[in-house]
Amino acid sequence: MTSWTWAVDGWIVAISALCAVACAVPGAFLVVRRNAMLADAVSHAVLPGIALGFLVSGTRDPLWMFLGAALAGVVVAVGSGALARLGRIDPGAAMGITFTTMFAIGLIVIVQVADKVDLDPSCVLYGAVELAPLDTVSLMGASIPRAAVVLGSVCAANILVAILLWKEILVTAFDPALAGTLGMRPKWIEGIVLGMAAATCVAAFESVGSILVVAMMIIPAASARLFSDRLGGVVACAMATGIVAAFAGHWLASSVAPMVVAGGRDASTAGSVAASLGAIFVACLMVAPRRGILRRGVDRARLALRIAREDALGLLWRLDEDGRRVGVRELRDLLIGGAQTRPWIARIAVRALSHDGLVEGGSSAGRRDAIALSDRGRREGAALVRSHRLWELYLTRKLALAPDHVHDTAMKLEHVTDAAMRERLVREGEIDLSRQREASDPHGRRIPDDAP
Repeated sequence: MTSWTWAVDGWIVAISALCAVACAVPGAFLVVRRNAMLADAVSHAVLPGIALGFLVSGTRDPLWMFLGAALAGVVVAVGSGALARLGRIDPGAAMGITFTTMFAIGLIVIVQVADKVDLDPSCVLYGAVELAPLDTVSLMGASIPRAAVVLGSVCAANILVAILLWKEILVTAFDPALAGTLGMRPKWIEGIVLGMAAATCVAAFESVGSILVVAMMIIPAASARLFSDRLGGVVACAMATGIVAAFAGHWLASSVAPMVVAGGRDASTAGSVAASLGAIFVACLMVAPRRGILRRGVDRARLALRIAREDALGLLWRLDEDGRRVGVRELRDLLIGGAQTRPWIARIAVRALSHDGLVEGGSSAGRRDAIALSDRGRREGAALVRSHRLWELYLTRKLALAPDHVHDTAMKLEHVTDAAMRERLVREGEIDLSRQREASDPHGRRIPDDAP
């Protein structure tokens, strides 16, 4: 870190951050619309347009590159639509055929004109952000890297368009049909956002390359989507994620890579930024509060524990109904063998019954001390068994299922059935519990009274 200088490293980080911020708005829209691969299509499709701009102008003037990219974008949009319509193939397949063909044409053109124009194919594909601070322009008396000026202009333009058309972009992102009924012309909005994506790809290809710009556009927005359901929150988090990755990526490339790579060579900053984005996404995927793997794992464990606890309670009630008593170990074995409960979950579930005051007695050392339901445990067990047997009766009556085919389904449904649902089952199943025949399940077992 002490060897960093603002004149070089600072501008490299700033250019990478500007690229990430410019990608945040169209990237967030595409991720929310579940059209993230369109960013890949756009980044590949603009390549022949960029090459055409070089071929015509002989310079790296951003205006010619943008005009060429816009023309290529129109060709891809019209061509993929015509191919899907005339060939009667899937629109996604038509898009894949079109943009891969355009990308191949772009590579051929770049190779052909590389000797005539200052254009390196590897620079177009992988970027050269490390060299960007060397190509400067004078702006208000200050020497500023041309890439920073171009990306800053595109970044400002994307933010301005997002502010002016925020309502239209917001509605179109989540509900294009509603946007159409409100007269917002969702196709126009989608075209504008794709135009923003194309312009960003053109502006960023020298810095991060036409391939890695996809990572800059999609991964920050995908990471932010794990934390927010609001488009504004996704855009803001994507910008912050991109800025963090720009700093971390260059630090890894310039400070960490020389210590671990043979020869002490620096790594590619653009590649390191993309790798940092991948690491950030994995971290977000793990710790996101609602969609994260850890949170979902905890929720699934809690659900499994609740189901095992209720299975144990219902099992004890049924055993008590038959006049049988079991100890802690035998109850665990019944849960593991009968309800297919995992051993560690069964162990915690049985302990939870005692902790919650639902059972009395019992000894973990063996089965000699039998477990007895407490008054509260007997009421809750009766409610579970009532739910189970009402579902069995309902399924055999209303769906005409065989009595030996309803147990497993009722075992699942009993865990999501409350008192109101039990009343509805009685009402809609036309079950008269005052009659002896209907007060029993299809197997002849008595349906317990509802707990007060």
